[in-house]
Amino acid sequence: MLRSLIVVCCCLLALAPAVQSNELAGNPSPYLALHGHDPVDWHSWNAAALSKAHREDKLIFVSLGYFSCHWCHVMQRESFANPEIGKILNAHFVSIKVDRELNPVLDDRLMTFVQATAGRGGWPLNVFLTPDGYPLFGMTYAPPEEFKRTLTKLYSRWKSERQVLEQAAQELDDMLAQSQLEANQTVDGLPIAALKNDFIDAALRHADELKGGFGQRAKFPSTPQLNALLTLGSERSEVTEFLTLTLDHMAQQGLRDLVGGGFFRYTVDPNWETPHYEKMLYTNALLVRLYLNAANQLARSDYTEVALDTLTFMEREMSAPGGAFIASLSAVDDHNHEGGYYLFQQKQLKSLLTEKALQLVNVAWGMDRYYDEETEILPRWEKSADEVATAFNMSPAQLKKQLSEVRSKLLAYREKTRRIPKDDKRLSGWNGLTLSAYADSLSVTPSHRARGEALAKFLAEKVWSGKQLYRAVDAQDHPLGDGSLEDYAYVSAGLLDWAMATNNKNYLQIAAHIIQQAWTVFHHPQGWLKSTETLLPNPVYEMHISDGPIPSPEALLLESTRRLAQRNAKFQPLLKKARTSVQKATQAIVDSPYFYASLISAANGLTVERE
Repeated sequence: MLRSLIVVCCCLLALAPAVQSNELAGNPSPYLALHGHDPVDWHSWNAAALSKAHREDKLIFVSLGYFSCHWCHVMQRESFANPEIGKILNAHFVSIKVDRELNPVLDDRLMTFVQATAGRGGWPLNVFLTPDGYPLFGMTYAPPEEFKRTLTKLYSRWKSERQVLEQAAQELDDMLAQSQLEANQTVDGLPIAALKNDFIDAALRHADELKGGFGQRAKFPSTPQLNALLTLGSERSEVTEFLTLTLDHMAQQGLRDLVGGGFFRYTVDPNWETPHYEKMLYTNALLVRLYLNAANQLARSDYTEVALDTLTFMEREMSAPGGAFIASLSAVDDHNHEGGYYLFQQKQLKSLLTEKALQLVNVAWGMDRYYDEETEILPRWEKSADEVATAFNMSPAQLKKQLSEVRSKLLAYREKTRRIPKDDKRLSGWNGLTLSAYADSLSVTPSHRARGEALAKFLAEKVWSGKQLYRAVDAQDHPLGDGSLEDYAYVSAGLLDWAMATNNKNYLQIAAHIIQQAWTVFHHPQGWLKSTETLLPNPVYEMHISDGPIPSPEALLLESTRRLAQRNAKFQPLLKKARTSVQKATQAIVDSPYFYASLISAANGLTVERE
């Protein structure tokens, strides 16, 4: 009987269709592995894939995204898991899937193209290239029917109008290259440091005077600009007022998780109320440093509490074995509910809290702002702490204790009932930024020394080979790609900060080696090259590098070079090179000083030291 049953099972297994997979199945990047069983014949970004397109005379389809991106998951389910769309892609395109966090330079290059041609960008970023690597057409998320029409139209036109499309793509790429050359034009007699007031004025023009932050649409933390304002503009009252307003709103409203701690990447509205629920390591590392810096300069001890609470969150939810931190937490929970991990219903709160505690969070965090008890609500401060304490006849210390107990109960509940998917790869640059945050924290609490030491050891031994830096390592410590300029800049800055905070000569030596290597490998007469490898035509050199959500790697490298030369005279020639590099501003910095905040701040540091 048992033997017959086994025979039947084996026959059924033999008749069952094999599990479909492609080159990405089992990839150490969780984002790429997500696409490992798509019906699309995905390839990795490499010379072999581009050669295949050339050999088969097919357009290249490059799709870039990242694990914690909500719309990347949506497009995977709707389009890339669709057999009909997979059939079209496999027949007429060479399809390449890229984790943008592992290839930020390619992502930046193709994002520039899409923003220039479509007027906006985002992820997933989908770009079609000619077999020679010239970008032809780009788009972000599209519903499946629209995406299918785009595919059909493109391969049809490639068959009938190939020469026209090739020429158009090459001309557009040449135009973008020419635009880069114009942006790189230097302005004689104008050092970058001289643009200090231009930056401050530009930042204040972008400032939201009612809610803080910059702009009137989605709100990002903009840490490079805020840090530069703290450094360069603290003597101006309007700057300190704006900074206080911004930091208060970021800490008290929807950008910050009041229950578990930590910050989301941005809010989708201008009032800091509704976050895009992904949490990134770099966002939190940079905000720890910002709040510690602001606590010192603006004499706000509560900002120190925000910073240390953020470190506690990072250690609880983003720690990885071996001392490092993982890349991100997804925007969707394990039930595919965007933000579901962080939201609470009034009826849930009634079952979890005492009547008094419920009244407290309803007043403090506005948890009863909807009449429907089943509406999901994100906690955010509705009244100031002083107002809440007065309303409940409590001292500030008592209020803090009561809310801490509430947080513990809600945190335990959500950890028991919900799960949040995680991207567990360990990015060297983002961990370098995190080590800088730990170095700063030692000035207010020595308790983080062991955690910072473990992270420094990871960077020195797992991502630095002694000769080169890796972009990341996977969960088994296997290297994932070569480091880019930003990795060299952020890791060396982190190790340098830690070495100086702990007086560790070994890490100082390693930091110095990485800094020297960065200047040698990435700095050229034409400007900075962000990566040692580029498979696209017209490699992009930048005389100076702007800020993004993360500070300019050039700015951090300049600052690290200055600090290194302060400690050791043998680095004076490198310091001279750094000073020479900031003596002439480019037209891009003159036109848009706001986007070069970190560089202008670093240039002022070099100038002040010389004086």
